[in-house]
Amino acid sequence: MTGASLRRRLRHAGDDRGASSVELVLYTPLLMLVILVLIQASLSWYGNEVAGATAREVARIARNGGGTPAALSEARAAGARYAERVGGQGLTDVAVRVELVGDDEVRATVSGRSLDLVGGLSPRVSSTVQGPLELFRPDL
Repeated sequence: MTGASLRRRLRHAGDDRGASSVELVLYTPLLMLVILVLIQASLSWYGNEVAGATAREVARIARNGGGTPAALSEARAAGARYAERVGGQGLTDVAVRVELVGDDEVRATVSGRSLDLVGGLSPRVSSTVQGPLELFRPDL
């Protein structure tokens, strides 16, 4: 190897031409994956909030009705309508469960699937609310 060719090789050895293109190709899919995971987590959080609001509404209807069988069935039906009206597509496959706990409390559980970006990746979210029945108690 002659001195001129050695100097030419050493001059181009530290050349970084094209390095940013390689970095872009390597890091872009990773960045896109992080963004998709963040969006999916946000959609799951939203679905959980819709389930919580629906559970509170279902429990309110059941509590105000005194926990009667008619009030419980009305609360179930109203819960499904409420989830669709408030959450839109934020919560699908909604299941509403209302039950009496003891003699003076009601428990409402609402579960469903949150919205998903990639089919099949949506988690099932659930929220439970429990509270005392609204009963008239006369003064003694």
